[in-house]
Amino acid sequence: MRRFLSLGLGFALLAVVGTACLTIPGTTSQINLVSSTTVNGWQYDFYRNSAYPCSISGYQTFVVGTKMGSSPTATSPLWVWMHGGGVGYFDSSGTPQPDGSQMTENSAASLQATLTNAGLSANVQADPAGFRMLAVSYCNRDIYSGTGQTDPNNPNKNTDGSARTTNGLQATKAALAFTEATYPTSKYFLAGGSAGSAGAYYVSWSEQLSGNPPAGVVGDASVVNVEEGTAAYQQGVCRTGNFDPNAQPIISQRLDPQIADVNNEVDKLVASGQLTVPLLHIWNHADTSTCGSTPMQCPLRDNSVVTMGATDCDHQPLAAAITAEGPNSTSENLPLCVQLPSTPSCSLHVVTTHAGLTNSDPASPSNYLAAIMTWVDLRLAGP
Repeated sequence: MRRFLSLGLGFALLAVVGTACLTIPGTTSQINLVSSTTVNGWQYDFYRNSAYPCSISGYQTFVVGTKMGSSPTATSPLWVWMHGGGVGYFDSSGTPQPDGSQMTENSAASLQATLTNAGLSANVQADPAGFRMLAVSYCNRDIYSGTGQTDPNNPNKNTDGSARTTNGLQATKAALAFTEATYPTSKYFLAGGSAGSAGAYYVSWSEQLSGNPPAGVVGDASVVNVEEGTAAYQQGVCRTGNFDPNAQPIISQRLDPQIADVNNEVDKLVASGQLTVPLLHIWNHADTSTCGSTPMQCPLRDNSVVTMGATDCDHQPLAAAITAEGPNSTSENLPLCVQLPSTPSCSLHVVTTHAGLTNSDPASPSNYLAAIMTWVDLRLAGP
């Protein structure tokens, strides 16, 4: 998935002045409550935003979770989860690629499930800070990065006959703005896995530019690194039909031009001081969804090339940018070696949705979920 999104951005070198689209607020006027469900002491309110159609059918949705018995008028921190699902597009025949998943309306049950895993979500729900929780949908499959771009080759039309657009970023901002206005909120965190991780970095940049930065971002498993993705494809490390360079211009057109610009990869935003939101950058060394630890000639930002495993190569620039901020940085790297029973070492993709696993990389704590919550609580207590 991650390498697919990296390659999809590879040719996106559009010349754009300013970041105007990134600061446009999401539309909240067409958000309506659809249903409410109570499960295990939590109430989940399911909303639909009719301002933003999905790529194939339905609309962008979101779920807000509140603990039963908590005060609805009390100001509380908010945990925002952005789930994964790869990157999609429509080919010249109008067929969704690599398939049609994550292009239709996300149901209440599916979004609620992303907030109820036994991993990090359980830790957040149990945190003494009293978090509320928000799960946003991903039905444009655009790395949460569309701001109204016409969706190339999409045969599906809006009710008025107009062309479908991608609005993953705007829909996420709308869900957040509505939640902050409806449920009194202090600080909020963006957390994501896989495509949601890559998207969380860019949503945080957009919200920072808009004057509403998160207290922190917890990014699990994926980050855009065009140079690494292109090199891996050219070296045959991850050469499959899904990474066909013919798809790259189509994918780039589905994203906001500023996000599609290779000069705005997240590590470059951090290194240049353009992104100042605290980041917790998480990756598993042999993640099977990012080509594992397969050796490749890894291009680094200083124009040198070193032999490195594919996943480590992908994450190295952001790790280096965070390290370069020095010991007083509020951002941290969390390299891991975590696996499920009977699976290869360090191979698990998205480690924060699992409980009871132990990290064996000495560079990070063995109880990585507890370490994440410690970092979150520090950001919550900070200025």
